[in-house]
Amino acid sequence: MLAVLGLVEAGALSAAFFLRSSVDRAELGLAALLVSLSVTYSLVVVGWEKARQFLLYERTPTTTPDLLATWCFAAAIMLPMQLSATVTVLAAIGEWRLYNLAGRKVLYRYVYSTAAAVLAGAAAHGAASCGLPHGINLVAAAVAWIVTMPASIALVMWASGQVAPIRAMLHPRSLRIEVVTVGIALLEYGCHACRLPLLWLSLPAAVGVHRIFTRSELRNWERPDRLMSEDAWLAVARAVVDISATCTIVRVNAADATTARTVAMMNAGCDAIGSYGKGAGIAILLADCPPENGDALARRLRTALTVRGVNCQVAAASTPRDGQLLEDLLAISEAELLARDAATDQTAASG
Repeated sequence: MLAVLGLVEAGALSAAFFLRSSVDRAELGLAALLVSLSVTYSLVVVGWEKARQFLLYERTPTTTPDLLATWCFAAAIMLPMQLSATVTVLAAIGEWRLYNLAGRKVLYRYVYSTAAAVLAGAAAHGAASCGLPHGINLVAAAVAWIVTMPASIALVMWASGQVAPIRAMLHPRSLRIEVVTVGIALLEYGCHACRLPLLWLSLPAAVGVHRIFTRSELRNWERPDRLMSEDAWLAVARAVVDISATCTIVRVNAADATTARTVAMMNAGCDAIGSYGKGAGIAILLADCPPENGDALARRLRTALTVRGVNCQVAAASTPRDGQLLEDLLAISEAELLARDAATDQTAASG
């Protein structure tokens, strides 16, 4: 399956770069402008994010919205396919630093995401050039981009066994951001068609979208009892476990407000805290955390929760002691939670 998908992506790249079409100076200038706007956006936001993390002691999320469509979709409907694909690749290279701000992104995943953007651009270009009445072809191009982009990435994730991140990627919030960026690109197209030199306005528009997104993330992050969704936590945990030499997860089989606040107060050094088990428990991720440190946190949590009158169990599992995969850690910690529950029930019965 992966081989087939790889051939599809390679075919999209080949079609984009080797399909014959004429290119004039105006189109080259437009392509250069779109690339420069994308790279400028990346430089501005990278500096912004680094300053924010420094001022807030790096306790803020490092996720960033995918705004490639702002310039790449515009290129797909305004330029020949070679130039459109070139804009996409150069814009993606410029944004790599932004996506890898925390130093934990895996490059090959960004490569196939970029290939998916090229494939989506090819689909949008074909829809825009299919001879439909003016206006309808742009709607068809927008739909082609919005459908092709996540669908091709989801296929690669599914084929490689990365099922949990698919739900996070297809979250309505992500789709709303994609729709907004495609809308900005359509405004760019309108300005260009009317010969209005206003394409640069896409830069402050993209920065505004980024600011709205990160403000929303910060509001969620700053709530002491706020938990990541299970799908989002699994996506982050799987990525961190894959690249960390040693990693620990701590599980609590309760998720009431008191437990969430207690966990939040003891989260120094934790990379992610999320709900787990359909909201019945809490999972804590600690990257680069040796087993003894994870066990110590579990002991402190048991004591703190007992003092607060919370009747629950706490378990910890670490790589490489308990396995190499996130699934191993979840299975081991689940077994420990069940064993502790059984021991508690037995003690209560004998008492």
